[in-house]
Amino acid sequence: MPSFTQAGYKVREEKRTVKRKPAPKNRKPSGKKKKKGPGKAAVISVCVFLAAALLSAAVIYLYMETRSYAGTFLPGIFLDGEPLVGMTYEQAVAKLKTLELKNLSEFTYTVECEEDAYTLTAEDLNLSYDTDASLNELYAIGREDNLLRRFLTIQKLKVSPVLAQPEMHYDLQPVRDLLSQIQEEFSSDPVNATVSFDISSSTPFVYTEEIQGMKVNVSQARDEIERSIKSGTPGVTVIEPILIPPEITAAELEENLQILSRLTVPLGEDAAAAENAEMGLLQMSGRRIEPGSTLSFNETVGTRTEEHGYIYAKEDAYGIGVSGIGGGICMASSLLYQGALMAGLEIRERNPAAALVSFCTLGEEATVSDQGLDLIIGNPTDYPVFIRCRVYVENDIKVACLEYFGQRQAGSVQILHETEPLPASTEPVYLLDKTGTYAVYNDEFVLRNEQMDGAVVTTYRVRLDEQQNEVSRETVSTDRYEPVPTCYWIGSQIR
Repeated sequence: MPSFTQAGYKVREEKRTVKRKPAPKNRKPSGKKKKKGPGKAAVISVCVFLAAALLSAAVIYLYMETRSYAGTFLPGIFLDGEPLVGMTYEQAVAKLKTLELKNLSEFTYTVECEEDAYTLTAEDLNLSYDTDASLNELYAIGREDNLLRRFLTIQKLKVSPVLAQPEMHYDLQPVRDLLSQIQEEFSSDPVNATVSFDISSSTPFVYTEEIQGMKVNVSQARDEIERSIKSGTPGVTVIEPILIPPEITAAELEENLQILSRLTVPLGEDAAAAENAEMGLLQMSGRRIEPGSTLSFNETVGTRTEEHGYIYAKEDAYGIGVSGIGGGICMASSLLYQGALMAGLEIRERNPAAALVSFCTLGEEATVSDQGLDLIIGNPTDYPVFIRCRVYVENDIKVACLEYFGQRQAGSVQILHETEPLPASTEPVYLLDKTGTYAVYNDEFVLRNEQMDGAVVTTYRVRLDEQQNEVSRETVSTDRYEPVPTCYWIGSQIR
């Protein structure tokens, strides 16, 4: 049927149906004819078979190479230079016992100290090879459940063998006991030289020689012995004691103990006072003052009583006309004081006289009493100080000789005084004698004492060097002595 368009009528074209031709059956390719081959599955199968065969061959090879070591030590394992290859554990134990007998049965270790020698044997030390410690680790090499690892380990051991030494079993207590014994035998403390004092001898000092001490250090020896035991190597250790010198030698004592001062004085015409002074001096003779220590006169001499042998005598240090048991003892203490000053010793306590005295220079007396007044002397040196007193008779008068011995310093000592006079009154003093001991009648005058001027005395200790130049000046004391006018006794009865 025609269709209508702007251009006019147009005849409709008929649709044509094109039919496709079916593909030809069994189309033959052009060219040559191809041959048929195996498929992929076949190739894979072949590869798997070959791999299995190779793996089996490898396993068989590894098994053949390692089967002889299944229950034995691998090659390349040595113990004390002996190969363990092919040995069972039990065989290796037997081998270890043989080595033990060979290496340890004659083991000895010697310790020398001075001229003595001490020997430790294998039996003493309970020395043996430790089986487990020596073999277990070696036997474990290549024991893994893996043929390849075992094979590789064998190959490695051929290049780098294991060279082991047996592990030791031992007891170190005998070593400790021996070293303790050596320490006890050879260790000692040093002994200082000593000196004793014989007051009756012209050479009063008797010396004992010093002894060196020794110290033994065993720690190094203990380490050396243990190293030797661990290696099974016999050896010798020499212990050298360390000498410890004493602090004081006889030569030092002899050099330092010299006379420090010597005083010789008469004890006066009063026989009773001289006897008391002699007793006190002899009790001080032979006394020793250690370095840093002191000596008390009262503690050494004790109380002055009749029970102790003292008698009644004048006590001038306490005043004119004063008497008592032990009178004259202040002569002894004053002599000791003067000697201590000259010897350069310390004076810890000293008391001046209560009145003017005539038995020594003013300022050089030391008053003592049972009521507390004391003389205390200190030793500031590094060596002991010794005192020697002797009393002898010369021209019917007792004479005392006092000596101090100790560490002498260079130079010398002088005792000097500065005196300021205190004039006595010119007016006499009269004392009433009620008992009539000295004067009986009231027109009778008996002289009690002459006029005596007093003084203020300052005492110095001056140290001089060897050229007699003053090195130091020490003010020892400043003492005041009151003046005494002329005094008379007058009786109480009318004539």
